[in-house]
Amino acid sequence: MAGNISLELILHNEVQQLLDNFASVMRAHVVFFGPDGEVLRQGRSEGNCRFCQYMQKYFTLGRCERLDKEKQRLARTTGKCQSYLCHAGLWEAVMAVMPEGELLGYVMFGQFRSTEKLPENIRKLAPSKKELAAVEKAFRDLPYLSPDGMENLTGLMKMLVGYIVRSELVTRGGDYLFRALNRYLEENLSRDVTIADAARHLGRSVSTLSHFLQKNNETSFKKLLIEKRLRRAEKRLSEHPEMSIAEAADGAGIHDPYYFSRIYRKYRGMTPGDFRRKRL
Repeated sequence: MAGNISLELILHNEVQQLLDNFASVMRAHVVFFGPDGEVLRQGRSEGNCRFCQYMQKYFTLGRCERLDKEKQRLARTTGKCQSYLCHAGLWEAVMAVMPEGELLGYVMFGQFRSTEKLPENIRKLAPSKKELAAVEKAFRDLPYLSPDGMENLTGLMKMLVGYIVRSELVTRGGDYLFRALNRYLEENLSRDVTIADAARHLGRSVSTLSHFLQKNNETSFKKLLIEKRLRRAEKRLSEHPEMSIAEAADGAGIHDPYYFSRIYRKYRGMTPGDFRRKRL
C-alpha cells in the first residue's frame, strides 16, 4: 500500500453505517460536516426534509446556515453537545468531533417537531391555502420530540460521537499513520525494531514511511525511535528512584549503558545522572 500519504480527512465506512442506522431508527436527519462546514456524509443519503425546504424559502437558506454555524462554533468552544430550536421551531443538535482537542468535524442531527401543531407564525408565511396544506402535511410527517425526549436523544448523540472518536473512525491521513507508528513503537521499544519492521506492520514501503516522517513531521525514524526510548528511560528513572541507569536504559530497548549515556548527552545536553539528580 505504498504511495503518497494523504493529509485529507478520512471517514471510515463504519461512519456511514452508524449515520444510516441512527437516522433510520430515530427518523432523524443526520449529517457529518467537515471542519469547514462541508457536508461529508448524510444518514440514509437524504437531503433536507420537505418542511425544511419550505422554511428555507420563507426564512432564506442563509439564515438557517448562519444559525447552524453559530451553534457549531459554540459546540467547538465548549466541547459540549448543543441542542436548540431552529427558526422554524424544530429541534436540532450539533456536537464537535475533537479527538485530543483537534477539530475534525461536526455531527448534526435534528428536524424534530417541538410542538404538536404548526406554529401560528409559520402558518402566516404560506402564500396560499394550497401551500399551507402542503406545509402542514410536511410538518406532520416529521417525528415529534418533547424536551425530555430531545435530552435523551442528545445523550445518545454524545455516545455516538464518543464511539467515533475512540474508534478513530474519523482521522487525517497523516495523523492516522503517525499515531499508528507511535503505537507500534511504544509496544515494541524493548526489542530491536527497525524501520523495515515498522513499514511492514503499517503496510507501507520503507521509502514511503521515511519520506512521510521527513516531510510531515521533520524527523527520521531513527530520531523518533531514540526520542521515544529516551523518554521511556526517563519515565522509568522518575518513577523508580531505586532503579539503576543501566536498568532504565535496558527497559527502553537500549542494552548498552555506555551507548545510552552517549546518546543521552547528545540529545539532552546532560548525562542520565544529571537528569536523575534534578528529579530528586
